Amino acid sequence: APGRVPLVLAHGSSDDGLCWTNFAKELESGFDIVMIDARGHGLSDPPKAGDPVDVQADDLAGLIRELKLDRPIVMGHSMGSFAAAAFAAKYPGVPRAVVLEDPNLANRPAAPAGGASGDPEARRGAVLARNNQSETALMESCMKQTPKWGRSECEIWAPSKRRHHPDTALGRGVGARPSMAELFAKITAPVLILKAHAEGEARQQNEQVTGILKAGQIVHIEGAGHNVRRDEKQRTLDALRPFLAKVGGSARPPSE
Repeated sequence: APGRVPLVLAHGSSDDGLCWTNFAKELESGFDIVMIDARGHGLSDPPKAGDPVDVQADDLAGLIRELKLDRPIVMGHSMGSFAAAAFAAKYPGVPRAVVLEDPNLANRPAAPAGGASGDPEARRGAVLARNNQSETALMESCMKQTPKWGRSECEIWAPSKRRHHPDTALGRGVGARPSMAELFAKITAPVLILKAHAEGEARQQNEQVTGILKAGQIVHIEGAGHNVRRDEKQRTLDALRPFLAKVGGSARPPSE
């Protein structure tokens, strides 16, 4: 829509762009919203061997260029938060602001090379097995494991698992993956971090890494796990809206 600030939403691993639907509905009156499918997710092509580790950052840049989006706000969850941060670090003049939903701030060590989590073929098999589950079975497991999301969220989540390409399991791209701290040192845009509930040392670590940003703030969302907006939608919106209003979007529905 003319005159509205673009808001680009980058989903987490195994989700797709449509997984933002319920959240986007809360913001659509104030923004021109674009929900991207990452490589190997939704209707996008699978990743290729040799893709660089920050390929999703370049994909975001390409999308923004093609759609001629003028200084968008970019929000990413989990995998998408890495893409959004890597994009903002690599193309500092482009984003108006950045929102990161539960990024990995403390740079946890990668899973060991043994076991299913470290073995690409085992991971690929797990993705394939989930591809082949019925939507009903996926829906039931979502409702059982994450009851606070509600039925509508699970109805959107379930089909995304069937569209998740098994080749995404084969690696995280070529090159060293920078930590959030390294990326934050290069980001100039204002950044809001919406972090899962944390106490004590974990919370302090998160605040410490946030302090690297030139214009950063962090809100730990009480009661939320890794899926911050799904676990605590209202608290997430309450933390997000003032930030969006400040960086130049209309965060509230028009009164008429």
